[in-house]
Amino acid sequence: MRRRLVLILLTIIGSAVLAYVARRPLLVALGNFLIEQDVPHAADAIVVLSGSIPDRILEAVDLYHAQWAPRIILTRETPMPGLDDLRAKGITLPEHHEQNLSIAEQLGVPATALSVMDTPTSSTIAEAAALVAYLRAQQIHSILLVTSKAHARRAAMIFRHLAGAQLTIAVCPSPYDPFAAETWWQHRAFVRRVVIEYGKLLNYLLIDRWRGREEVTRDK
Repeated sequence: MRRRLVLILLTIIGSAVLAYVARRPLLVALGNFLIEQDVPHAADAIVVLSGSIPDRILEAVDLYHAQWAPRIILTRETPMPGLDDLRAKGITLPEHHEQNLSIAEQLGVPATALSVMDTPTSSTIAEAAALVAYLRAQQIHSILLVTSKAHARRAAMIFRHLAGAQLTIAVCPSPYDPFAAETWWQHRAFVRRVVIEYGKLLNYLLIDRWRGREEVTRDK
């Protein structure tokens, strides 16, 4: 009995030591898994997902100036709470897509090469569903999809699932995003981002992936 307890104790200690020694490679792998990155190729358009600014639009502008695509398409978030009341009081507060438009134009992208999808959305899956329909109507068959690093894997899964073979997608996470897979656990903001992203990824794989297209489009 005593020998058995000693073996169990040694096993626990050995497992703890192994986990401690291997913690860095495991943490780096967790960070790296979220970052899907494709090599850019000539495409019909550059699509910038709503969310973080200005890192995403900066990458889109770089891709445009490198002549990977002739136009940039922005998405539109649902209006911020109280925005209409704020504007009724005469106060100007640009929405994210308006800020992105301004940044792109100031960086030399002509207004004729910029467009904004009309449908406002508040989740990646609803954004993807609306965008796939919009791109189809615009007869766009290939895109460079720009987002933040930790969001890239989930965004790629969602877009490829909804678009199928009708749309060629190259995922281009912004290098201007400071998220680093090698050190993310050392920064509270990045820890929060990784935890939330894995939660959303799990939710997509277990629930959202199996929902009907109409449900996804209505998701607010």
